[in-house]
Amino acid sequence: MNYILFFSSSFLCLFNAAVYSQCNGSVGNCEKKYNAVSYLTTHNAFNTDSEGFSFPNQHLGIADQLNQGVRAFMLDVYDFWGTTTQYHGSFALGTQALSSDLNEIKAFLDVNSNEIVTLILECYVSANEIESELISTGLMPYVYTHVNGTAWPTLQEMINLNKRLVLFSDVADASPTQGWYHYVWNFAVETHYSVNNVNDFTDDYNRGDSLNDLFIFNHFVTNGVTGTGMDSEAAIANEYNFLLNRIELNYALKGKFTNFITVDFFELGNALDVVNSL
Repeated sequence: MNYILFFSSSFLCLFNAAVYSQCNGSVGNCEKKYNAVSYLTTHNAFNTDSEGFSFPNQHLGIADQLNQGVRAFMLDVYDFWGTTTQYHGSFALGTQALSSDLNEIKAFLDVNSNEIVTLILECYVSANEIESELISTGLMPYVYTHVNGTAWPTLQEMINLNKRLVLFSDVADASPTQGWYHYVWNFAVETHYSVNNVNDFTDDYNRGDSLNDLFIFNHFVTNGVTGTGMDSEAAIANEYNFLLNRIELNYALKGKFTNFITVDFFELGNALDVVNSL
């Protein structure tokens, strides 16, 4: 009898594993709603020294970021001589066609059917131009549309629908047919992002309404003169206890779950471990 019970329990575990495969790295995430999950997020994700940018915010490119657990990306998007292009501050410091990174995201989503990716755009081009990029790179079928004020789906529901790319923009210029182009400040609130020392982080809200569903937790330190990332400060800010303690203190003060943990040089420290803990 004991053998039969053991076999039955093992079979049940195998059955559950088949039904609920992991979602963004964890079986436990599958039945959580999109706004009840934390995502490791890279600030100026495109601005990497591996892609030849001067004064980067990240060392590794988008493909490596994806492969190492990053699931949300902050991208600055401009029109540069007719091409939808990413750069930070000045094109003289380096440029990258948006399509290049979108192609890497498309390749990742194609082969990782249980992963959900989010883009948060600082946008200086139109929604129509972003749509053209999504169509040309083949990402449009993956794009999820959310109606503000309704409940977010679970990760498993998004996976079942194969709508696994969520896009936010800081410009509200979507047409009625572009419901997928979410104006970020209708959906999220953020902490301040102009921090020049690890001792200067604040829990005060910046843009967005505190009642919005999503919370962007800006946790990066930039050079006060150049506005660029600093390895030494990132290593301190991304250390497990430093980051987790700041998030827990913020929750104690605000009672708001942290969704997008936004960091520079994500591989320094333990930011992914903090996301997994949350």
